[in-house]
Amino acid sequence: CSDGWDRTAQLTSLSMLMLDPYYRTIVGFEVLIEKEWLSFGHKFHQRLGHHDYHNKDERSPVFVQFIECVWQIMQQYPCEFEFADALLIEILDSVYSCQYGTFLCDSEKQRVESGVVAATMSLWTAINARTERYVNPIYDPLQDVLLVNANMRHIAFWSGYYLRWNPQMHPVEDVFERAKKLRELCLSLEAQCQKLEERVASAAGESQT
Repeated sequence: CSDGWDRTAQLTSLSMLMLDPYYRTIVGFEVLIEKEWLSFGHKFHQRLGHHDYHNKDERSPVFVQFIECVWQIMQQYPCEFEFADALLIEILDSVYSCQYGTFLCDSEKQRVESGVVAATMSLWTAINARTERYVNPIYDPLQDVLLVNANMRHIAFWSGYYLRWNPQMHPVEDVFERAKKLRELCLSLEAQCQKLEERVASAAGESQT
């Protein structure tokens, strides 16, 4: 990685992610990708091969590897990330679908000069308008620095992304969706308990008078 826009971006991004809790929030993760990948000039067009049939040797899933690493860290520290893997999947889908202008071209300069920035919507705009879809319901940050175990025994297969369209896979209820429902139920029960306590206190006060 002599030019600093492939493996360098992977290493710096992952280091920041593990060292600073801000980058483990939804907005922070957007800033991280914008800063270390988009602004630094990662060649998304060449690496992903968008409509480029002449530079096959330049293709490489560098950014996909980075997102995969983020997911692996999330498996070891599930409560330290504000976002669930739904955000990672949304980002990867937009990378290949070209629905937004965020990952088009090979540099910020090209995106501005070609009019992509002015003519397209940013992926971050779409995500920030519906953050509830990506929130991790068990988010409870307690650690500033994440010490990741890179032993092969701790590496998992991301079936939620790579096998999501496999018709032979049995449908399994999403863990985060279930956790979200349970959290909403807990909040509802707590509110009901508070109301009952207030009614009991009010009734006790009336009986004393």
